[in-house]
Amino acid sequence: MMPERLASKTIYESDWISLYEDKVKMPDGSIIDSYHRLQFPHESVCVVICNDKDEILMIQSKRYITGQLEWEIPAGRIEDGESPEEAARRECMEETGCELEELVYLCSENPNNDMSDLLIHIYGAKVKSEEKLFDENEVNCKKWKKRGDIMYMLKNKEIHCGVSMLALLYAFSFYE
Repeated sequence: MMPERLASKTIYESDWISLYEDKVKMPDGSIIDSYHRLQFPHESVCVVICNDKDEILMIQSKRYITGQLEWEIPAGRIEDGESPEEAARRECMEETGCELEELVYLCSENPNNDMSDLLIHIYGAKVKSEEKLFDENEVNCKKWKKRGDIMYMLKNKEIHCGVSMLALLYAFSFYE
């Protein structure tokens, strides 16, 4: 048996995120009167971009919520009518100026499945071409880094984005 939604109250709805307060019956029959649920109307993508020198492209994102510059991989939501592959290519072009080749699906993750339905598709890709231009509203800079340098950054807590952490470690383990 799975938990069952008995009722739902809308707290906030938008095209980016919605918040609901559900009444939920648990498998043992107990009732949770106020179970908060986040719903994302769009799935997302992220991409581990490699070059022929066995380097990974990292971006330093300008994060409003944390007030920090954060090392991450390119990521973003899938727009209406867009496939995950198209979104991955678009986001990489916007955030890094990179055109991709050999885009490979690696896995999907739900980073907070106890309260959110957000689904993120993780890809690996090779860089085909690179422009210097990128979205300076979102990205402070971009840098090609060796795997060892990224592992050092992960070990020393220099990467805080959970989506990037999982994608990088997954790619290092399973992506050729």
